[in-house]
Amino acid sequence: MWYVWPMRVALALGAVLAAGLFAGVSAAQESLVEGLKSAARAAPYDATASLQYGRALRQAGHEKEAAQELRRGMALPAGGQGETSIWLRYELARTAIDQHDFWGAMATCRSLGSMPGASAAGHACMAEDHLLWRRGSEALLETSQALANGTRNYEAKVVEGLSHELEVNDADAEASFREAIAWVPDAGEAHMWLGQLLVRRLRRDQGVAELRRAVELEPNSPEPAFELATAMPSTPEAATLLEKAVRERPLYVPALLRLGDVDLDLARLSPARQAAEAVIRARASEPAAYIVLGRVALAEGKPDEALRAGQQAQSLVSNSARAKLLVADAYAAKGEIDFAIEGYQAAYGLDPGDPTSLVHASVACHAAERDTSARAFGERVTHDFPEWGPGWVALGEALAGQGETARARTAYETALQAKGPVDSASVRAKLVAVR
Repeated sequence: MWYVWPMRVALALGAVLAAGLFAGVSAAQESLVEGLKSAARAAPYDATASLQYGRALRQAGHEKEAAQELRRGMALPAGGQGETSIWLRYELARTAIDQHDFWGAMATCRSLGSMPGASAAGHACMAEDHLLWRRGSEALLETSQALANGTRNYEAKVVEGLSHELEVNDADAEASFREAIAWVPDAGEAHMWLGQLLVRRLRRDQGVAELRRAVELEPNSPEPAFELATAMPSTPEAATLLEKAVRERPLYVPALLRLGDVDLDLARLSPARQAAEAVIRARASEPAAYIVLGRVALAEGKPDEALRAGQQAQSLVSNSARAKLLVADAYAAKGEIDFAIEGYQAAYGLDPGDPTSLVHASVACHAAERDTSARAFGERVTHDFPEWGPGWVALGEALAGQGETARARTAYETALQAKGPVDSASVRAKLVAVR
């Protein structure tokens, strides 16, 4: 059935590789693109080879080249009829969606829907396009037509789930994704979106399992690798997944930004800087890239450079809590504690759901020997976020600085039982010091 074609494309790609059309294939998407280019050129009248190459180009972020190749395939004899012709047009619409060209995609979707036997595909395509403008209700109207009379259209069912999410109806979204999986269990997209939904709904273990399944089913697709890495803490595995994603799509900005953050957390400063610089080359107006650069500069002991990066990020997005936090950290590193406190307070005001600015403020005040202020920030963070371990560590240091060893011990002991990134060995050493 035509609606399972994306997975069949992936399986056909595996057959191409196994047939030895190109050797020494790495995991990089660019290598796969080059291999499929060779396959398409070796069979210039094979519309299926053109479809595979065009789809790989789109997934790698080369939308214009993808559209050109897909149109070439459509002009071939086999590109005007049958399953291949349907998917050439569907992929062409997706290249327009990827470029945020709503009307161009809609025209292609309507053309697709007018083909014999492709009415459901056309409605599914139009539903995807409506999601570009976050029109959940319009997308659901299209999916209902695609799925009418018991039609099992995988793409429409996945878009139905995404539309329910957009309409804040998570239960129906989950049901749609699960039904899509039941229809086509060896396609990765529904597993990926279900996994993301479950993680967001705090069913993390189930969500990560679905995301791992998506990566397994779509090993050459960057999105599942990115989503899985985003759902996990900053670990070497997360870094590996993100590196894979950006190899497959070199200008995958969200993956590059997440990779920069993960590398920073793993104290891999040079790779973090490279990731941020790659984003700036591709999208100079991305504030998060300057924040990564600033954090790298702080870790390298360059507070002035960090301050400039934070101010650049603020110039791009004035209400960014992360940018204000970076500026505050830079002032603290320069010893300008009053400016730092002002920045920490502003950052917390912009994002009162994140305890980081309060923790940093307490730590900075303690380092500046202003333990009264350090204690005030520590008490605020442990009151507002009683399960956050770093806050209890900060409070313990402030209390120890004021000579309140008994309360400091209690704070450190609480930190060891709390959540969040806590260096247990360091906290135990602090406990020994205040006994």
